[in-house]
Amino acid sequence: MLNFDERDLVDLAERAGFCPIRLQLEAEIPASPPRSWDALLSSAGNPRIPTLAEAMDQALTPEERERLTAHLRPLVEEGRGVWRMALAYLYAVKPETPRPT
Repeated sequence: MLNFDERDLVDLAERAGFCPIRLQLEAEIPASPPRSWDALLSSAGNPRIPTLAEAMDQALTPEERERLTAHLRPLVEEGRGVWRMALAYLYAVKPETPRPT
């Protein structure tokens, strides 16, 4: 769900025959508030992906997980960093094609 951007959305809509096409992009980058490390570990970006803890268990050795936790935990709990979110709203019309007679 993350390997495309707004240009890809417009291109796909255009290739599918939509016209006119309008895209509205909103980006939000606020400062991150302090957050519980345990709450972050149990969260997932969407229901179809693993939680952060599950991903760390799958991808990292115990030593790597400890090193990553030692680095990230204070940043998360102190609210140092930013949160990034972008939303793309695509509006398009697909012209009706005449039905065969």
